[in-house]
Amino acid sequence: MTRNSTAMAPPAMVWSLTEGSRSMSELAWFYGVRSWLTRRSVGDGRSVLVIPGLMADDASTAPLRSLLRSVGYRVYGWRLGVDIGPTARIVDGLDERLAYIRQRNDGAVSVIGQSLGGLMGRELARRNPGAVDRLITLGSPMNLTDRAQSRAGRTYDFFAPHHLPEYSFQNWMAMERPVIPSTSIYSRFDGIVATSACVYDKDIPLTENIRVHSSHLGMGVQPAAVYATLDRLAAPVDDWQPFRAPAHLRAYFPAT
Repeated sequence: MTRNSTAMAPPAMVWSLTEGSRSMSELAWFYGVRSWLTRRSVGDGRSVLVIPGLMADDASTAPLRSLLRSVGYRVYGWRLGVDIGPTARIVDGLDERLAYIRQRNDGAVSVIGQSLGGLMGRELARRNPGAVDRLITLGSPMNLTDRAQSRAGRTYDFFAPHHLPEYSFQNWMAMERPVIPSTSIYSRFDGIVATSACVYDKDIPLTENIRVHSSHLGMGVQPAAVYATLDRLAAPVDDWQPFRAPAHLRAYFPAT
């Protein structure tokens, strides 16, 4: 297998088949260290919108939203049901949700997207310049170049006839990225999306990649991913600097 074909391949089957059990273990770990995570973070009352992944709804992001709310952020689910991609209802609904949040709170909104939710968040920021101050993605295919890089491709394609025409695969992936601080949290043990699809190219300004040991489904609760999310939410936008893990936690954040 050539280097290029390896980059275009989906994750190893062993990681795909163990997604369920690994994500359940990560959820248990999350609740075991939840109090430790909350003691080390203080929110500033800023608004945070959390967008779920493909075939998931707000229930999938409830643990993360609850934790963020407990440390002082104003946290919102997307309230659009199951995420099936960029349909007219979902694209318009996200714009309306963002407007709703901004009407009730001052300042831009921070967006967290899990898997497909990261791509939806990027488009939300692109369509609403100045309304989103940062984007944090969890196992999201932000650099997807081939459908083969994801094991969810067939599911996504099933709903593609309902998507807006401008969000065909080629068009969507070619759309210009909004110039805001953007963090991709990813794992080489992701059983759904290949590593090559999740990492930003190193020459793109205001982007960073944070590697953790996580399943795909559990990335919204995997403690290292949550720690990095809290750190990135607290980072000042006007003097944004890439994530640096503290020395005693570096084992949980292997080099990219």
